[in-house]
Amino acid sequence: MSTRTVTAGGREFELVAEPPRTSLTDDAHTLWGFNVTVREGGEVVAIKTCFVGRVTVQARHPEALQGTAEDIAGVVHRLAFDRIAEGLAAGEVDDALVFA
Repeated sequence: MSTRTVTAGGREFELVAEPPRTSLTDDAHTLWGFNVTVREGGEVVAIKTCFVGRVTVQARHPEALQGTAEDIAGVVHRLAFDRIAEGLAAGEVDDALVFA
């Protein structure tokens, strides 16, 4: 499981990502989806349902598309964590869909 600690608005949050699930296709995967639990002080304060598209991965980390499932997981989690951190900094501490 991937995790990251984020400080936003004087509050500290822990982001915990589930393993990504892929789009169902016989071709190259085009979308990864997974939940990220947002915790504060050990308590769950939000669940972010995240979607990361192949175009985003290809534009920012094309090498991951040639790597292992772990390589993809690391990249899509980082992209989602970055987007969630932006939202937390803006005060968005609630359940939400996140597109990265």
